[in-house]
Amino acid sequence: MVDMDRRAFGKGMLGLSFGALLMGAATGCSTSESGTGGGTGSNVLTLALDSPYGSFDPAKQGSAYAVVLPWQACFDTLLRCEPDGTISPSAAESFTANDDNTELTLKLRPGMTFTDGTAVDAAAVKASLEHMKNGGGSDSSRLADVTVTVKDSSTVVLTTPKPNGLLPTFLCLAPGILSSKKSHTAKDRDTRPVGSGPYTLDVANTTMGSTYTFVRNEDHWNKAAYPYHKVVMREMTDITARVNALKSGQVDGSPVTSQTSAEVKGSGLVLLENSVNWAGLFLSDPDGKVIPALKHVKVRRAINMIFDRPAILKALFQGNGKVTNQIFHAGSDAYLADMVDHYPYDVAKAKALMAEAGFERGFSFELPVIPGQDFATPLIVQQMALLGIKAKRVELPANQVLAALLSGKYPIFFLAIESRSPLWDVVQAVLPGAIWNVNHASDSELQPLLDKAQVLDGAAAKENAQAINRWLIDQAWFCPWVLPTNFYATDKQTSAEPYVGSVVPYLHSFKPSA
Repeated sequence: MVDMDRRAFGKGMLGLSFGALLMGAATGCSTSESGTGGGTGSNVLTLALDSPYGSFDPAKQGSAYAVVLPWQACFDTLLRCEPDGTISPSAAESFTANDDNTELTLKLRPGMTFTDGTAVDAAAVKASLEHMKNGGGSDSSRLADVTVTVKDSSTVVLTTPKPNGLLPTFLCLAPGILSSKKSHTAKDRDTRPVGSGPYTLDVANTTMGSTYTFVRNEDHWNKAAYPYHKVVMREMTDITARVNALKSGQVDGSPVTSQTSAEVKGSGLVLLENSVNWAGLFLSDPDGKVIPALKHVKVRRAINMIFDRPAILKALFQGNGKVTNQIFHAGSDAYLADMVDHYPYDVAKAKALMAEAGFERGFSFELPVIPGQDFATPLIVQQMALLGIKAKRVELPANQVLAALLSGKYPIFFLAIESRSPLWDVVQAVLPGAIWNVNHASDSELQPLLDKAQVLDGAAAKENAQAINRWLIDQAWFCPWVLPTNFYATDKQTSAEPYVGSVVPYLHSFKPSA
């Protein structure tokens, strides 16, 4: 047995929340309780959100980007993600996994209550997890095969039919949210959260789709870890508005972009850097169900050879990051430095591969254009045309993007997606049932390696992860371009920590600077 509150579990982190990919325009400012105006003040924290939030229904929450911050204010999770990627107790004061990672036992902290006065007990945990599992949100699949059993009033046992080494990680993210059972069927669950978190939503000073105001929950079990009496979050999807708000003191913290990082740093603001994503193309149909040409590995390899990765890093990401051809970050146990140049930029060789595969005239496909991520679209269209491949732009409405991509209708698409531990990356994008394996591709040679990834540890896990990576590169299941640097900015009066697996600091890391 592995006692998880004595040995921190893993460094695999966050799954993709799609909110940060959707861009629009909104601005705003706040006032400080200390009377200084703007976003600063020892008792008030004001943060900018770079994407629309939408709903407080626990089942609809995502696990990454700035949209984690509103739900982190009002909901506890069973476990807690630390800045270095380890996992610690939270609402569950201890957690223990069996040897094959098919059973996880959690013991709850005593005396906790939701803001409606009901107890945070084992029955509430079961109801919360099942609400997420059955609620249809983007993170529901994390709990798809999990069975929750109430052992006693303060103990739950989670079981899975197959080893699930990432289950503790999931429980420090959106799938681990705890909420009152009564709220799950309430008509106002989108606008009135009922949790046990460090803050409660100030409904009178909240405007959905614009400004969210939270006040301290004086009954929270860990109140001392949250120094602010009030937290205000404002949707500012326009990057110029966010940078101006930071520079003028209207907000204390905000996501910023590679393109604006130099301006932000030059303005005397504090710039946090974190490399947590890979960016490039998904080639999510190696079985050729939607795009028959993708069934041919030579076609997938050819696509990998028409993108000049160093030029892309410089032109699209201002040189902030590293080139890659792998879905695992450069510090990952799965990373293979000797294969980074496996697909050099070589249009002539790519054309030859296309001819060998019988597609010398190319083919056509529909390329979804994602609001806020369309900066890569002209490059994709241009380079695909070199092989006779016609990319037909499909403009997706912002509120339909996630459903459209996950439907599998568009196997080739551009995205920036997190890379954390090898196991996390496999579960997120490679397993046949993975969220981002949108066409549910599988391979009889690869599957045994994926199965072993759930149970191996130490050197054996590293060797297996590298075998998976080598196979994915050779078979060109993906077309990664770069590992870009992500940026978050705060004013000098506010400190925060970058987190493994998150492009934003988590709420419990924000503190007034000493």
